[in-house]
Amino acid sequence: MSKIVLISSGPSIAHYGLLLQKSLPDPGNFLIVDVYMEDALDYIRRNLPQDTDVIIARGNTAKLLKSAHLAVPVVTIPISDSELIASIKQARDLYKQTDSHIAYLGIEDVIQSVRGFLEVFHCHIRLYTINSSDDIRRSIQQAKRDHVNVVIGGIYTQKLALEAGLQCVLLESSLFSVKEAYERALEVQKGFIIQRKKFQERNILLNSITDGIISINEKGRITVLNPAAEQYLGISAKAVTGKAYAPLFAQPEKEVIQQCLTCGKQLSHHVFSINQQSFHLSLSPIVIGNDQKGLILTFHPFEKNMAPSVQIPIPPEDKPCFFQLQGSHPSFQMAVSMALQYAPLCLPIILAGEEGVGKETFAQCIHQAGDRADCLFIAREGALLTKEDLLSAHQGTLYIREGGRLSLPMQELLTEILKNGSIVLENGSRTTLNIRFIIGSQSSLADALLPRLYYLLNALILPLPSLCERSSDIPALTEHILKELNSQYQKNCSCTPEFLLSLCEYSWPGNIRQLKSFLTRLVVTASDQALFSSLEETGGPDDSNLYKHLNRDFHSQPFSEAPGLNQAQPGFIINGKKITYKELKILDEYYQGKKGLIAQKLGISRSTLWRYYKEAGLSG
Repeated sequence: MSKIVLISSGPSIAHYGLLLQKSLPDPGNFLIVDVYMEDALDYIRRNLPQDTDVIIARGNTAKLLKSAHLAVPVVTIPISDSELIASIKQARDLYKQTDSHIAYLGIEDVIQSVRGFLEVFHCHIRLYTINSSDDIRRSIQQAKRDHVNVVIGGIYTQKLALEAGLQCVLLESSLFSVKEAYERALEVQKGFIIQRKKFQERNILLNSITDGIISINEKGRITVLNPAAEQYLGISAKAVTGKAYAPLFAQPEKEVIQQCLTCGKQLSHHVFSINQQSFHLSLSPIVIGNDQKGLILTFHPFEKNMAPSVQIPIPPEDKPCFFQLQGSHPSFQMAVSMALQYAPLCLPIILAGEEGVGKETFAQCIHQAGDRADCLFIAREGALLTKEDLLSAHQGTLYIREGGRLSLPMQELLTEILKNGSIVLENGSRTTLNIRFIIGSQSSLADALLPRLYYLLNALILPLPSLCERSSDIPALTEHILKELNSQYQKNCSCTPEFLLSLCEYSWPGNIRQLKSFLTRLVVTASDQALFSSLEETGGPDDSNLYKHLNRDFHSQPFSEAPGLNQAQPGFIINGKKITYKELKILDEYYQGKKGLIAQKLGISRSTLWRYYKEAGLSG
């Protein structure tokens, strides 16, 4: 079996790796190696198992491995804002240092990500960008000259800082970050497995087809020569692969092939001779985007019928998942009709709809109904999208949840892909990327994205109706969801028409996701043959009453009521830190009212954040 290798770079990540390993169905396919920086690179070059598909690493170790041009892809363990904030708090509390005497050493991507966040929280630690071992040494010496006393960084930074006489707080990764990196590695691995499968299928087809087939690249060098071509030409594929095609053909054929290779023209049934036997030659250009990438030559003896020598069976398509969607309301059917119209196109699509209306489900349906159904479908949060995700989605579909949260560097990268169909890798080379982009958003992206990106994306905008708008679909949706839940939990729950009517009268701010969550709660807590007849008896979809016991929690204590604190600046105590009403308003404006992202930055739940908004007099 193929393996994923975690380069743990310290005991903390190694510990989380072991916890993850124990939870896997086949722990032997997940290896943990505790090395870092140059030692990690040496291990990979000397001792990495041959069946390794993906490597997981963090920080500068990951950057070093990527720059080494390894044959195995490297997935980076993300560093979250909360992990960095925890390290800063530890540096303040443990060593009693002010921000000016604390420094963080991190790679450029992380530095750019956290700079704005730190400014919002009035955190003024020193930031040093590092890209190599030498950078770490130089930055530590510069930190000493800047009167820094405590350094925050990874395991290698800790080692060098202690040697230089500085205190160091190790920036720990969380179990969540390690799991997130592992999930990304699984998707990369899945892509490699698909590619290997396609490669094997291609070889089987090439070996079974009786036509001679030759593939040449844009430089005129042979990349593929199948057994039939070997037999007709009297040469071996091994002898000519990587070499120029010209010596295999007479001058007239050389000119025809070169013309098609240069201009991208297609040619059928050109007659030529090999060893006094006549053949029909057909030429088909390989075009990616607008770029000519090579040519496929197929030829067979003149005596053969002009029909193709092998009829490749087309596998029956799965039933398109659009027809599995529940809903007959005109607004919903219009959305399905537009999606079916958009699916065959290669243009980006913006799915505009409230939280929980089914944007990702629509994205999956569009992927399945298009010509990329056999390729990967990858879904990512806009704020967490990485270049590795883009590389994994090549030839497939990438669905970006909440596109308005894309970072500025990622917006620039997407603009480059949409304009040029390629990106520059870390080694300086440019690689082609062919991705179908589908962007989900709860609000207009016109003000959230760079104009040059937005106007590359907005050709196709698909509005999705809220559940409240299509309330007539709620009974059918409820019956469908109950059927799935009964099967999942081996129950036979049902509901009365009056119960369905009461569901139709509710507003459903969380849309289909809230409806399914509510019905799940009913089914799992009910008896096997339960009949739901009254919404009031179930407690209803509004679950705010389940959080009443948290109203006196320390974390939601109004700052103005906290003993010993300044009454003139009302606010809250959040995880031991003062956040005033004014700062909450600044956060709201900075993140454009996106509650999920604000809650994540503050390290609290969305329900707690809503209470803060109400207390501060801010509109939700």
